[in-house]
Amino acid sequence: MLLGCGGGSSLTLNQENLDKIHDNMTSSEVRSIMGAPTDSKDEPIPIVGGTQTTYTYRNDNSEVVIVFKNDQVKEKRGTFGK
Repeated sequence: MLLGCGGGSSLTLNQENLDKIHDNMTSSEVRSIMGAPTDSKDEPIPIVGGTQTTYTYRNDNSEVVIVFKNDQVKEKRGTFGK
């Protein structure tokens, strides 16, 4: 039953899946494409309020970072090894 827990596997960490992620998607929508993140961090957003959540997906060769503000994608970036 570890299939759902291993997000960040080589199957999910690729440019094709990153390209499916777009602004204003929810964290649930992202998880349905990328799986569970390797690491997740929540921080308050100063002045404006709300929460910023950063999902990081890693494996031996690749890393994807997706930033949510109030549960909506606002930024994504990835580096993919061979």
